Amino acid sequence: MTSTVKKMAILMLLLSAPMTSSAAVKNTSLGIIDSIYAYDDYGAQDRFEGADVAVWFKTGLTECPNGVWLTPSAPGYQTLVSFLLTAYTTKQTVRFQVYNDRIWKGSKNKLCQIDAIRFE
Repeated sequence: MTSTVKKMAILMLLLSAPMTSSAAVKNTSLGIIDSIYAYDDYGAQDRFEGADVAVWFKTGLTECPNGVWLTPSAPGYQTLVSFLLTAYTTKQTVRFQVYNDRIWKGSKNKLCQIDAIRFE
């Protein structure tokens, strides 16, 4: 095989290989919610009741170290909001399951979108 043919074969292998992504559902550290911001219009969507909820919480994740957020289009939005309020008012320790590739656009601080909340 000539050098050019080898290079072309390697290039074809690299192009056909599946791309790996760092997007994943990850678990945060266990902790207590520092604060919650509920918005009346930021993140509001015509088909859904409510707007975005930002939760300030030390996640332990590099993608979103300052907290998590919830969109009104999330399945179980109202249940998750009630869990957030309960956890915040009772100072209950929680852990979030988050999408590390869905970063909130409402702040310069990076917040990952909530998939689930667990009382632990």
